[in-house]
Amino acid sequence: MQIPLKNFKQRAGSAVQKLVQHKVLFALLISFVLNLTLESLCRRSLLKGLQFLVEAPMPFFYGTGIILLTVSLVGLVRRRCFALLLVSIFWITLGVVECVLMSFRITPLTAVDFRLIFSVFSILDVYLNTFQVILIVLVTVAVLAGLVVAFLKLPVSEPVDYLRSGFGCVAAGLYVWGTTVLFTSTGILATQFDNLGNAYNAYGFTYCFSTSLFDRGITQPEDYSPEEVGTVVDELDQEKPEQEEPDSAASGAESKVMPNIVAVQLESFMDVKYLKGLTYSQDPVPNYTALKEFCSTGLLSVPSIGAGTANTEFEILSGMSLDYFGTGEYPYETILQSNVCESVNYALKEEGYVCHAIHNHTGTFYDRNKVYANLGFDTFTSVEYMLRVERNPLGWAKDAPLTAEILKALDSTPGQDMVYTVSVQPHGKYPTEVLDPDQPISVVGELEGINPISFEYYVNQIYETDAFVGQLVQALADRDEPTVLILFGDHLPNFAIQPEYLSKGDLLQTEYVIWNNMGLPKEDEDLEAYQLAATVLGQLGYHDGVLTKLHQERDTNPDYQEDLQMLGYDLLYGDYYAYDGRLPYEPTDLQMGILPITVKRADNLHDELYVTGQNFTECSQVSINGKLRSDTIFINSSTLMLPATTLEPLDVVAVSQVTAQGEALSQSNQFTYVGS
Repeated sequence: MQIPLKNFKQRAGSAVQKLVQHKVLFALLISFVLNLTLESLCRRSLLKGLQFLVEAPMPFFYGTGIILLTVSLVGLVRRRCFALLLVSIFWITLGVVECVLMSFRITPLTAVDFRLIFSVFSILDVYLNTFQVILIVLVTVAVLAGLVVAFLKLPVSEPVDYLRSGFGCVAAGLYVWGTTVLFTSTGILATQFDNLGNAYNAYGFTYCFSTSLFDRGITQPEDYSPEEVGTVVDELDQEKPEQEEPDSAASGAESKVMPNIVAVQLESFMDVKYLKGLTYSQDPVPNYTALKEFCSTGLLSVPSIGAGTANTEFEILSGMSLDYFGTGEYPYETILQSNVCESVNYALKEEGYVCHAIHNHTGTFYDRNKVYANLGFDTFTSVEYMLRVERNPLGWAKDAPLTAEILKALDSTPGQDMVYTVSVQPHGKYPTEVLDPDQPISVVGELEGINPISFEYYVNQIYETDAFVGQLVQALADRDEPTVLILFGDHLPNFAIQPEYLSKGDLLQTEYVIWNNMGLPKEDEDLEAYQLAATVLGQLGYHDGVLTKLHQERDTNPDYQEDLQMLGYDLLYGDYYAYDGRLPYEPTDLQMGILPITVKRADNLHDELYVTGQNFTECSQVSINGKLRSDTIFINSSTLMLPATTLEPLDVVAVSQVTAQGEALSQSNQFTYVGS
């Protein structure tokens, strides 16, 4: 038996050596194997990876071509073995990340996720336990150490034949370019994805992820020009809005009594009674159910399922459709980092409103502390500015205290306010073990692919969020100011919900409710998220803003979507033809928190420093001469203490609101200590 085995090894080794020497075949084989491995990891099954190869060979071999292009670059360096190892690790790492990520959520990995990586650190403990974090660190260190060893040990090839290697790169590039043109023009590959998860399954991870790398922003329409934009704007100015001015008896619009507008974006909120085959010990959303009976309501189409809060937020505020942006793009992380965007806030500012944002999560998430200035907000109250925050078993802030924060915003100005609130309590990842045996609601029945313990936990979280809704409605009803309240879910929860599970709506639809104390009539209709604000403004008789007018006047026009794309491009990426070449909006001077944080005095007492002021929270940190002290102890909203600290004359003391990751969001006035 030894001789045949020895012969087999020799023959196999000889075959591999010949294959390696045949560089083209070797590159093709490596690319094929890498793509099959990648697609199998993404589908979490080798059989499903093979099934994708058989059922969708064109997208599979297109993806293989993309990998081949990266493999062909190996020929341009002398350390080809090491370079090939790097390329292989790159693709396999993406597959592993996708495999792990899909156990947490139902939205596939895109290039934008890597831009969000620093925001993810603030919620890492929700998704990974300590052992998993340590394991990831150890694996990362092991891979890096292995790469160092490989760099030192792997052979260096002969001098590069740039002509031959360059030809190989060009050939691979032409293959990718040619098949891209052919497959997209014939429909084998889609250029726009209505559902990102379905697109990854249909066209493969390699194509979809690569698209997310390069597909950014709104594509310039072919007919984009001053004349075309001018024609659309002129028609909007000439057409009469479908929504008539509300009469004075109903709203006071003619007497210039403008209502406060409160919008609450409810995290992962849905009416779970729409899920077939499940019963509940009591209605999980009784307040929302009651509101739908007498308030304007309907289905709300949102950009994603299970994630993408910031994108629903963007559509609501801007009136723009994410359909025309890049694959998996978050405008908060791209164009809004530098550009001002027309929004409902700027429209309301024309009417004298002050615009507030509230979110009971960290202020840096999705860079809201930077982006909100480009959307026209005047103040932003994040969780760092909230006092005595109560948290659920997963560590997410509870929603009930948001009522007080909303009322604080409404009371902060003598005039009318727009308050946009983003809740967080029902956020995943949902537990697979019972965390609270005394939960008030029990669920009978199961849905395939949905953990019953996880789902029951979620149901009880939205029950508490619904209680917040009821408290908020009552609090607004008790005020003597005219108010419109808009409530809506940002997306369906992060469960493997299938279309057939739903008795109403689809996977990309939540619900909205519009409550008011002004006697506005109940008008039910299904809307896109980017139409909601314009619809409410229309009911109030407001028609400021190019996109607001478009949604109010042309939503039934056959050119509606083309006009929406053109105006969106013009206002964010184009030459502002809609405003005669100059956007009339400027970034706001965004104030963090409603009430200013102030330092009034600082006192040395028994080797401890006591700082006295106003509006401190548990996230307040004292700084001395510009150096933050993380050992700050919160006593109450007017007192902070630093242990083992004594000030010297002329030391400068201030207080900053600091995130869990150590980033200062704002700083108080500076107090100079002159001695006691």
